[in-house]
Amino acid sequence: MLVGIIAVSVLDIFVYLNSHLYYRARKEEDVQKRIALLEKSNTYCPLNDLVFYELGKSYFDSAIGSLDDAAACEISFRKSVQNLRKSILINPASPFSHFYLAQSILNLDLFAPGKETQFYSEFRKAALLAGDDSQIFNEVGRLFLSRWPELSKEDRNFALDILRKLMAEKDSTMIDLILNTWELNAKDYKIIDKVLPPDAQVYRQYAEFLGEKSLSLEERRRYLVEAEFLDFTRAQREFQSGELQLARYQTQKALGLFKASQGLLKEIKFYQALVAKKEAISTVEYTQLLKSDWLNLAKCRIEEGAQLSEVADALNQYLELEDQPARVDELATYLRNRQIMPERLDHSFTDLSGLGVELFLQFKQSKYREIVTFGRKLQNSLVVVPDSKKSAYVRILLLVGDSFQKVDFLYDAGDVYNKALEIDPNNLATLLRIRQNYDRLNEERKLGEISKAIENLVAPREIDFQNLLLSKGIMFSRSLVLDGQKISLDLQFQNEEKQPPPLISVYFNNRVVWEDYLQNGIISLELETEPGENMLQIKPVNQPVSLAKLTYRLNYENIN
Repeated sequence: MLVGIIAVSVLDIFVYLNSHLYYRARKEEDVQKRIALLEKSNTYCPLNDLVFYELGKSYFDSAIGSLDDAAACEISFRKSVQNLRKSILINPASPFSHFYLAQSILNLDLFAPGKETQFYSEFRKAALLAGDDSQIFNEVGRLFLSRWPELSKEDRNFALDILRKLMAEKDSTMIDLILNTWELNAKDYKIIDKVLPPDAQVYRQYAEFLGEKSLSLEERRRYLVEAEFLDFTRAQREFQSGELQLARYQTQKALGLFKASQGLLKEIKFYQALVAKKEAISTVEYTQLLKSDWLNLAKCRIEEGAQLSEVADALNQYLELEDQPARVDELATYLRNRQIMPERLDHSFTDLSGLGVELFLQFKQSKYREIVTFGRKLQNSLVVVPDSKKSAYVRILLLVGDSFQKVDFLYDAGDVYNKALEIDPNNLATLLRIRQNYDRLNEERKLGEISKAIENLVAPREIDFQNLLLSKGIMFSRSLVLDGQKISLDLQFQNEEKQPPPLISVYFNNRVVWEDYLQNGIISLELETEPGENMLQIKPVNQPVSLAKLTYRLNYENIN
């Protein structure tokens, strides 16, 4: 019994010394001193997997620190492999031991090729033991990708599985690391096709990466189209959820969902116009969803007690898009049932915003003669409008003038338009209507005068940007006031014969109209414009460019 007690005591002392030296070694910064402490620790109790693990790591560090001495480096890597294998023999479930063993074998293969080749299997074990949410898992995925050409089919499938899980986390930093590793070592587009999750933001990040690196423009466009389709389908789901919440009178939740749907629609630039494939997003469905969002945004406010003037902007946006009289009739009935719009047109001028909506509704219902009756009263009335309400009053006058035009009362229309012009002399919408009116009346002299007034308001035919530097990845925006006619627009850049050439995206009124590599320094576009403000945007994708000049001409001038 005494011998047994002594033996146990000696064993406890040895175990203590082993652990004591292990913890001392972990605090030691000098690699050789650390190795000496760990080797001594093993003389007391060679059964501690942590000691063998730390010893394997220390020999690995020693090898990395002596890369200029090939012989010493090989010896250190071999000792690292030996100790890590002993650690795994004691504790096979340690992902760190498998990972460092794989690293040591991989580096040893550089000094003694073919003698140790099991690093791929050790990396697989490390990743499986560490689990998805670990740095080891991430490192193994990117390491396999960096050695893609030499991987077996089994290892490739394993790597793809890791990469799918990493991409599915949608961490932009991790995705960027994976894409850079892929670009440097594999550059096979099929790999990314297999690992990207179906997410609009991830697709856009990949497309942006392709553009920045001047890689496949076809792949970039394809993923931008797919991203926009995902955004559109999500916008539809948000809208449907909003309708459900509105039906339950959860107006605040519904309001947020309709705003989210509308926000997604605004992100869509219609890249499908640049690819030769079947239309991904129906423009009819897009417009229907957009106008439904506007309508339901107004309904949410109305259900909460808002007055007609408070939802006038949303209703006007809806009515601009709505071309079905039956839907307009439904809206009119809804507003009357909620008692925020009278049965007959309100002839008072106390609420100009609400009155504008009433007139617009009647105009969309083709009730031109009712508006004309209102216009007659308006012509004989003295209306004093504060500056803050002038734009609303001009809108009313234009609707009245348009109604006079519809019933061929051209002179009355001209009088109303000119009255609107007196209130706002620089209103392009008014000037365009007056030009149309003079054209129908064959008033050649007045037509020339009004055309000059319009020419003074619209954007100059040539804008010299003096080689303005447009930064890579930064959107440059310029508002162009135009009269709604088709134009031919040329963008001239400073041509420096760069390689690769600049990749430039051009957007007009939130639609992509051009994206390609700049070859001769000039981008020529045929554009449909809107009367009033039009937004031109230019984004250099892969490098900065210098914008020299913008010129445009009307399409009929090209014919002449």
